[in-house]
Amino acid sequence: MQKEQIFDKINGFLAEENPSLQDQSLIEDEFADGKECCLLYEGVYQAGRNLCERLGEDEDKDVETILNGMEKITRVIAMKMYEYGSRCQ
Repeated sequence: MQKEQIFDKINGFLAEENPSLQDQSLIEDEFADGKECCLLYEGVYQAGRNLCERLGEDEDKDVETILNGMEKITRVIAMKMYEYGSRCQ
């Protein structure tokens, strides 16, 4: 499904080099080094590590639940946006 492939590439989940859309525009990995999402994720990751350190734990299941839940929410919203956007053309 095209929307899943686009989402996965944008989020850095696909290793495929330079996938493109039907109009041949490239889909960029928004989590590539130096990109805004990469920098934001580094901050989120570090905040999670800091919290675990304060709790005296290597990992915390609640932190993982929060991060995984936010990733799933982002996927749902992205898929809906794709569907609405495709109707606007």
